[in-house]
Amino acid sequence: MRQIPRFHKLVLPLAISAALVACGSDNKGSSAAPTTVAGASSKGIIIGGNVNAYPITDTGMVDKDISLAEPTTTAEDGSYSLTLNGNYVPGTAIYVEITAVDGTLMRCDLAKCGEKNFGDDYILASGFAMSATLPQASGSSVAVNITPLTDIASKLTLQKVAAGANPSAAAAGSNAQVASRLGITGGLIDQPIVDITSADAVNGANQAALEYNLKSAAAVSAALKASTAPSLEDAVANFVTQFSNGGIADREEANTDAVSLEELLEEALALIETVKTNVEGVDESVSSSSTSLTTAKSTAQSSSNTSPSQGDIPEDAGSEGLVASKAFVKQVRNLASAGVVSANQEAFAEQIDLASEAVSTDSDIVAEGLGLGLNAIASAYELYLDAPDEDKPSSIEVNGITVAISESAGTVTLAVDDTVVLNETEVAIKLSAADGTVINENEPVENTVDGTRSVSETGSATAALSVSGSAASTAVSITINEGSFSGALSYDSQWTETETQSETGGGYSDTWDDEFTVTNIDAKLNITLAQLNSDNNVGFTGNMALKLGELTGTEVGSYSNSYSFTDWQANSNQEQYTETVTFDGFEISLSGEFSDDDGNAINASLAANIDNYSETCTQASSYSFENGGDYSYECDLNETETDYAMVSLSIVFNLDISGVDDDVKVEFNASRTGLETGQGSLKLNYGGKQLNLNYEGGNTATLSNHNGVTMTLTETEVDEETSLSGDIKHGGTAFATISDDSGAVVIRYVDGSFETVM
Repeated sequence: MRQIPRFHKLVLPLAISAALVACGSDNKGSSAAPTTVAGASSKGIIIGGNVNAYPITDTGMVDKDISLAEPTTTAEDGSYSLTLNGNYVPGTAIYVEITAVDGTLMRCDLAKCGEKNFGDDYILASGFAMSATLPQASGSSVAVNITPLTDIASKLTLQKVAAGANPSAAAAGSNAQVASRLGITGGLIDQPIVDITSADAVNGANQAALEYNLKSAAAVSAALKASTAPSLEDAVANFVTQFSNGGIADREEANTDAVSLEELLEEALALIETVKTNVEGVDESVSSSSTSLTTAKSTAQSSSNTSPSQGDIPEDAGSEGLVASKAFVKQVRNLASAGVVSANQEAFAEQIDLASEAVSTDSDIVAEGLGLGLNAIASAYELYLDAPDEDKPSSIEVNGITVAISESAGTVTLAVDDTVVLNETEVAIKLSAADGTVINENEPVENTVDGTRSVSETGSATAALSVSGSAASTAVSITINEGSFSGALSYDSQWTETETQSETGGGYSDTWDDEFTVTNIDAKLNITLAQLNSDNNVGFTGNMALKLGELTGTEVGSYSNSYSFTDWQANSNQEQYTETVTFDGFEISLSGEFSDDDGNAINASLAANIDNYSETCTQASSYSFENGGDYSYECDLNETETDYAMVSLSIVFNLDISGVDDDVKVEFNASRTGLETGQGSLKLNYGGKQLNLNYEGGNTATLSNHNGVTMTLTETEVDEETSLSGDIKHGGTAFATISDDSGAVVIRYVDGSFETVM
């Protein structure tokens, strides 16, 4: 088990503004009127669509009699640019809409778009429309990208205005609300549009932007599956209507036409596989998004929330410039000084730490026992199939483990109820498996020439296994409450053997060259891990999933021995072999509840992904009565500066922080970016607010929030003296600088006020 990190261990090292003392004024900045509104539209990329900008009336209507800019059309990459005219009133909201006309195309970013395939251009129905709402235009240029998700926020904006809200405040709140509910990192309307059908676009996108675009497309894909085969345009409208009228639930108790967050994330994961399969040249960095989305899906899947929600609205939504920058610093200070994890949860973190130390050794042993039991079942099943029909055994012993076997209606059931001793620890194994595996073995081809026997054998198997049971020591138990496995195996094995004998002695030699491929492994397990002999036992109950796209292995080796009837000291043997294993698409996820006997509990989800993995191991051994034995075993990861395994990790859990009204959702992501480099992010979400830390290597890190304020910090070392510098920006403009030139870390704002770190 892993210790639950305490809050200050997560945040305090990440933000220098942990305890800022404000000095000076809090004046609001001002900016000049804007000249352009620019962005792109995607469901996927929309080409040749009309774009216009309109004001919103106080009654929640879009006034299309007044155009705030000369209409334009989207380019081949979906981009557009509008120049605001004199009809725009500074400080007011802008409703930006794209509509389809005859000839408007959409690039299909789903597995199928009617008769069109992924990456094909699709003719949009005339009258199709999507929108985004900008709270207010500030600066010389502002970004407004249009997607189904921004269309939801626009509908929510109009509803709020009709109920009496100010249009600008309603737009800011609605944009933040949708981003909060769907787990979007950063803002909603300024997210870069990524053409997920283009390798260059996917490879050049950061993780947050890629996941935003995947979720946007996945929402439509999920809506297409949830209802009775509507058109793509209808699916967009259905999802927008569902969310704007009630929201989205984490998961559903029963299948309905509504889209749940679990279903949306499942479609996003499927889209990643579509991208990998259909877009040539996409690099393996997309695995980071796959890992993050897998954790999010596991969290939704295990959630108790089955009621729709539209998300939370932060109270400072839409603040800009200097005001937003100061609010950001206040947010960091308030969160960091809000207290620690609640006393109960902090004690539970310590309890999990103690329990993990107590059970770590026995957990490994018990897991090994469980693996031996499953291996015995698999081996016994193969031996059972090979036995003649008239002489099928009722039990088979494999490595000291007895497997009972029965067959009914074509289904073979195998059971283990036995005890093994591992590292002087007794492990009781109780397993039951019903197997529908189909094995196709070709008859071995044999040839014997001059006493040398050559054999060539090939075969394949399709596995379908359901299993349940447990393994336990006196300290730990692991129970498979319910489990299923599926996958495919093929192999090609060739070997030669020669045996010689004379009146004085003889010898035997064997060489082999084996290849095997395992594909599409999919395992779903519901497990319980329990501590058994503590004063306050800690356990885990939840779901584990394993996936493996493809694994290939080769083994080339030889063995020989010689013996003498007249001189026993001349007897000897030696063996050597080299095996290489490579695999792509290995995923593991774990989601469930950690709890103890005192009633403390916390839910957590974890996912890991490995691609492009390759390892070669070499073993050599020899023995003679005269010289004794020699043994070596070495493994090497087959990696270079440009060819290495891609690894990513994601963890999500909630924390109860004293002084913060809402639970803080913590999401940690890390991925490998080079042979010895990596990047990571930490996201905190609570009450619609965000704090997002990103580290991409080197001496620089950034911290941003839901309003798009970004703090950049750089640590520099000169002559063994370390200094810290940085700035705070909003909308690309710096509103504060950070330095420790005076001996203390000081934040200086453009209005002359400052704050110091105590």
